[in-house]
Amino acid sequence: MKSKHTLFLLMAAAYAAGATAQTDSASAQAVRAAPGIEIGSVDAVLSGFAAQHANGRTMQVQSVGANTVAAHIRDYANKNGMVSITGTAVDTPDSVFVLKGNKKAVYGYLLKYDTRKAYEYTTDSAGKVWLTEVPITKIVPDFDPEFRDKRSTAMMALTAAHPVYSPMALRQAPHIGPYQNQDVTQLQSKPGSPYVFYLNTTAVMSGSTPLNGVTKENMYRAWQSIADQYSMLNLNVTTNRAVYDAARTANVLRTGIINFVNQDGRSFAPLRAFGTTAAGTLYRNPASGFDYGYGIGMTGAHEVGHQMGMSHDGGGSGGEYFEGIAAYQWGPIMGNYWMGGGWANQLFTWSRGEYNTANNGEDDLRIMNVNEAVPYMADDIPDTRALAFGTGGNIDPTRNFGQIERNTDTDTFTFTTTGISTLNLRVDPLEYLRMLDVDATIYNAAGAVVAHSNLAVNRSAEFVNLSLPAGSYRLVVRGGAEGTPANGFSNYSSLGWYAMKGTLTGAGGTGYPVLSNGVALTGQGAASGSWKYFTIDVPAGKTQVAFALNGGNGDADMFVKLGGTPTTASYNCKSDGPSSVENCSINAPAAGRYYVGVYAYATYNTLSVKATYAP
Repeated sequence: MKSKHTLFLLMAAAYAAGATAQTDSASAQAVRAAPGIEIGSVDAVLSGFAAQHANGRTMQVQSVGANTVAAHIRDYANKNGMVSITGTAVDTPDSVFVLKGNKKAVYGYLLKYDTRKAYEYTTDSAGKVWLTEVPITKIVPDFDPEFRDKRSTAMMALTAAHPVYSPMALRQAPHIGPYQNQDVTQLQSKPGSPYVFYLNTTAVMSGSTPLNGVTKENMYRAWQSIADQYSMLNLNVTTNRAVYDAARTANVLRTGIINFVNQDGRSFAPLRAFGTTAAGTLYRNPASGFDYGYGIGMTGAHEVGHQMGMSHDGGGSGGEYFEGIAAYQWGPIMGNYWMGGGWANQLFTWSRGEYNTANNGEDDLRIMNVNEAVPYMADDIPDTRALAFGTGGNIDPTRNFGQIERNTDTDTFTFTTTGISTLNLRVDPLEYLRMLDVDATIYNAAGAVVAHSNLAVNRSAEFVNLSLPAGSYRLVVRGGAEGTPANGFSNYSSLGWYAMKGTLTGAGGTGYPVLSNGVALTGQGAASGSWKYFTIDVPAGKTQVAFALNGGNGDADMFVKLGGTPTTASYNCKSDGPSSVENCSINAPAAGRYYVGVYAYATYNTLSVKATYAP
């Protein structure tokens, strides 16, 4: 894949135009000063809309100044006291009405796009609901119907260094790795999750074929980029309508939608539309000279952010849209991410306004996780995991990977050397539109730091020809930071997937594959009369360790020994029945390395090997 493309700066120009439109309008100033009206208690307001939903002839109507505010209800849901209502204004279809909340507080708005009128529903500390006319850009920050492409010749000549896939990005999760001919109308980042965000690409597709000269790979990367930015959450970003419909029917409060539109323009989305059927709008842009996947993906992640509840991250010379910190090639995804298009190791993340010119202190992660109640992914390595070695001490990224789900998360991998060994290891972030800056530290058995790596403006960690004496070690991976929070970035949202690749050579590498606790190593085979060995390090304090072979052919026998390779005469437990299904266990096992020997009494293949210790 090429790493350089012409950068399409339509949105960069739009940002400047939008900021001007929001600050120089006298009418907007007048709207800001207009007083709101109290329309009743939360219970009264919710009861009124419930009655309207039950009987369409009952209409909730308010007057704000000389304007009438009333809506047709299209979708209504009440799930365990949580209400979601979506509709349109009674006097124009080019509009959206949203109301969300519970018996304690509600929030919502009625937007009339054609007349650029906006009315906001808020709840005060006394539980009273107020209806106030506000600038439409308060609710739809990027709304600009008069937008035109204002790029200069110089701007059009700029180039962008688009993200380059790590060679370790090998489908460790559904959204990781280059396009491999997937059906781009059926993509899912977290299959099975009840929390779903639907990318409605229908208008820019003819069946499964993209329109406008856009490739399927570009459509895949647009989806992938949005999935990347939300991968820390248990949120299924999907292009599959059936998946969205099922999730919406089960609980609309756990869903969101953004519509791809087959025309040019400035993409926009209303704030806090997640949990309703109100959609964001993602315009296509000219395919000529523009990388659709990269550009639309970044824009989509930004607009979905608005729907989740985030406002713009501004400050510095960018005004409403912070342009990032070039020295660290970092910027907030809710700022002007386009200005970092030429950075080779760009990092776009969520923010809480830590940089020194920030004008927005919103905690983006809290907004998604607490306000919108979308849970984080469960910790994939809550304890420790043995570093898995292949033949010759090879460290394979398909067996050695993980995810930093939260900024408090650390992943620990253990390994032991029996003599002077040499470690060569690289740890890469895996996602395309990444957020993770990898920080890695190696500790010895005494807890002392042996080596640390967080490559500057590179996003990876690396250990080169690191000499390790005999002993036990811990490799700890966490989200990294550079500079200071005020001038650089913290590990606040340094989140995402990573993998590692390298070798441990010398006396330290046994050359035997390492089993991870409770994880079956599949696809094993051997000829009659031969041995294969595997290892697992069992920590102290375990009540049992159980070993299992599972195969459908041949006759594989199992022998297990602590501290060295077993034989048919020397073992701690064994299972040597007439098939390739074998089990044995050791109660109150001593801590240490256990060697699992598999002897091929008769040739076998497609065998799985598993070791599980408890608790």
